[in-house]
Amino acid sequence: MRTAYFVALTSSLILTCAGAMAQSRYTCADSNGNTYQSTQPCNGREVVQRYTCTSNGRSYASSQPCPTSGMVYYGPVTSSSYEAPVPKIDQAPAALKYLSPRCASLNDAIRTAPARGLKHDVINQMRKEYNDECSESERQANAQVSLDRNDKSKQMNDARQAEKLDKERAAIREQQCGESKRILFAKRARTDLTEGEKADLRRFEDNYRSRCG
Repeated sequence: MRTAYFVALTSSLILTCAGAMAQSRYTCADSNGNTYQSTQPCNGREVVQRYTCTSNGRSYASSQPCPTSGMVYYGPVTSSSYEAPVPKIDQAPAALKYLSPRCASLNDAIRTAPARGLKHDVINQMRKEYNDECSESERQANAQVSLDRNDKSKQMNDARQAEKLDKERAAIREQQCGESKRILFAKRARTDLTEGEKADLRRFEDNYRSRCG
């Protein structure tokens, strides 16, 4: 009789413990934010933990670890939310300074709208206003920019031409001075110069010094 009672009591305890224990399950997230199920503890950073425990066949939620191994781990849960990168602001167009004040203001507003977090419908409305009001102003501004570029190109071309002429003149002067120097040395080497030729030589030397240094 005692043996039968002991066996029944042991069986009841085993069933009770089995009801209080369950296999651990973990819901984890990798570095990219993707979740996956695991029977092992998560390897990621743990910030907030939630536990679903089972006891005697009934489940309940807890912020503390379950008294038995019957728990499901949800995590990691971070307290900070994802922040999208701020869009870059495009460079202002060259024609901006030639637009009318109203059109220049609209152009700037559209160009900086994404960085200021404006919604697409607002941006589209501004673009519609710009197209309706600023087509002629933009055409004239672009024409002025084209003229500016042509003027700059002409100035650069004129500067190159002037530099080329300066180099050519310098080369001609160098040749002339070389020839004058050769003639001067030849006349100085003569010992039979007349008084008139000596006077010519002095004038030639003065001209050479003034032109060739």
